[in-house]
Amino acid sequence: MPITVEHTKENLCAAHIYAICASAGVLLGRAHVHDYGVDGSFNTVVHRGKRRVVSGFPLDFQAKSTVDWEIKDSHVVYDLESKTYNDIVSRSAAETTLMLVLLCLPKNSADWHSVTADFTTLRNCCFYHTFKGTPVDNERSTTRVKIPITQLLTPNSLIELLGAEKSRREKQAA
Repeated sequence: MPITVEHTKENLCAAHIYAICASAGVLLGRAHVHDYGVDGSFNTVVHRGKRRVVSGFPLDFQAKSTVDWEIKDSHVVYDLESKTYNDIVSRSAAETTLMLVLLCLPKNSADWHSVTADFTTLRNCCFYHTFKGTPVDNERSTTRVKIPITQLLTPNSLIELLGAEKSRREKQAA
């Protein structure tokens, strides 16, 4: 018996994230056994003396994958569970940033992944976003989010996001 469609979507999202991290040379930390609103963290590796070590400036993420999305006015439009939205917006400026990573899958599951002798294709792509705002009272609802299509998660954008998180945290410590 195959796994559920939801688990398939989660695994494909993880595959996208792993591929982006590998290409960027970034460490991917998976979440703990129990789900407390963070699916993982990204981290860079730095040289300290003759060793390579984790930088200490992680960037946390909550991963979602969906077929229920659309592009409208240069934005990905998605109805995010309000509890997830609240997890993101309720972080204080002193905490590690928590961002949404959204895998936008094609409607037809046969188009999600293909393999030939020449290539493996994962479709479509992941977008990222952080939110500022007020938590929603009804956590059993959804909150419509609009992510600029320019916020495509790529190896380069991930490296830039990690650099921005490091700068933000260093400014706080100064």
